[in-house]
Amino acid sequence: MIYIEKEGLTSSVDECIIGIRKSDRWKKIKNGDTVAVRHVFDNEFPKDEIKQILVHEQHGLCAYCMRRIKNDNHSRVEHLVPLSKDKENAINYQNLLGVCDGGEKTSGQQGRILCCDAHKKETEIFLSPLNKVQMDKIAYKPDGTIYTEPVDEAMEKDINETLLLNGVRKADGTVRDTATEVLKGRRDAYARAKRMMDTLNNKGKCTSVTVKKLIDDLYEKEEREEYVGVKIYYLTKKYNALVRRGL
Repeated sequence: MIYIEKEGLTSSVDECIIGIRKSDRWKKIKNGDTVAVRHVFDNEFPKDEIKQILVHEQHGLCAYCMRRIKNDNHSRVEHLVPLSKDKENAINYQNLLGVCDGGEKTSGQQGRILCCDAHKKETEIFLSPLNKVQMDKIAYKPDGTIYTEPVDEAMEKDINETLLLNGVRKADGTVRDTATEVLKGRRDAYARAKRMMDTLNNKGKCTSVTVKKLIDDLYEKEEREEYVGVKIYYLTKKYNALVRRGL
């Protein structure tokens, strides 16, 4: 998971949303009338255009698990505050995220474990990829586990129970990954980051300047690599250690 900075809407999309808000049909919908709100969102809201904007500002990554998303039927527009909870937020761009299908369209798996919005559904969460303070607490273990540092119990509840980003821990202590294999994806990203550092060390080029350049390059890519937050976390820890040592 990585901090998302909103870019803003095009004038045509913004005007369309303003038009919906000003319309008599929208004003007549009562807060809590999920069916009516959903009808407007599905049929009048510029969802395709919004999804394109979300995919771009998220650099092609799911807001929750950091898997690749594109503007296609394998991605969806997610409401951070669920559509059923707040009428106005249902068409509020600031409340919208681009997410993957969470494994719903993965075939051939018995008892598949869904994640992200597919598991969250209409649950309201405390955690937000739009909150930089929260995102600065996100950390990763070599086995791919995502956690908070320092520990934030509310965030960890959302990570482990609502979004199911760490899969499911069975009674025997083993962990079953999600249908989308997010644990494996993060584990592999952690290993790649470690190899990058090992290579720099072997070449005698492991300095704070070099590592900072690697971090900046990861941030600046228009389409970031999957699970990029793991690499950035690992490299940032190494960078800080090098700075403390004056290297």
